[in-house]
Amino acid sequence: MRYQSPQPKRRFLAGVSCPKCQAIDAVVQVNITDPTPDEYIECTQCGHSEHRPDPDSISAKNNAEDQLARDAMATGTSGTVKFRN
Repeated sequence: MRYQSPQPKRRFLAGVSCPKCQAIDAVVQVNITDPTPDEYIECTQCGHSEHRPDPDSISAKNNAEDQLARDAMATGTSGTVKFRN
């Protein structure tokens, strides 16, 4: 059996910028196993933390955007321009 420490495991994410302060190479991924498993990112500069979005909410958002695009094509009107990173 592999030893699991109750301490949070931190992994440095090279080349990632903080969504809040835009500091590069300051973001760590934190994995917690005890009491309940959790995973999030945290900025070492400003302290901003963010959880990964729920897959169901991402799917619902994508379906809503797809429906807007289909409606715009059906009526012949232009849709919203969205730039993705």
